Amino acid sequence: MFDQTLIRVCLILGSFITAGYILRRVRHAKVQIEDTIFWLMFSAALLILAIFPGIAYWAANLLGFMSPINFVYVVIIFLLLAKQFFMSIKLSQLDSKVRILTEQVALNEEKAERDKLEL
Repeated sequence: MFDQTLIRVCLILGSFITAGYILRRVRHAKVQIEDTIFWLMFSAALLILAIFPGIAYWAANLLGFMSPINFVYVVIIFLLLAKQFFMSIKLSQLDSKVRILTEQVALNEEKAERDKLEL
């Protein structure tokens, strides 16, 4: 009983800390809206699992987990890995855009120097 209560309290605290931190970062315009939505939904999922532990028990039984907390851990790990994967894709795209823009700037500077020499 104590373990379940402790886990529920940790989930609730984690949910509120995550939501508070994200909302503070939004006020300072340091987080994009897509990331804000993900983290607020993540926080809400933690809160729902903490308030309604029957969901974790039901899902653990349905999926064959030995313990509901194992299901909670797997869900959290899966969500964070999925977020990391999509952030990696986004980072690769931004890196490619920076490389292309750098090449364009270099070409424009070279053209400007050539135009100066022709005058």
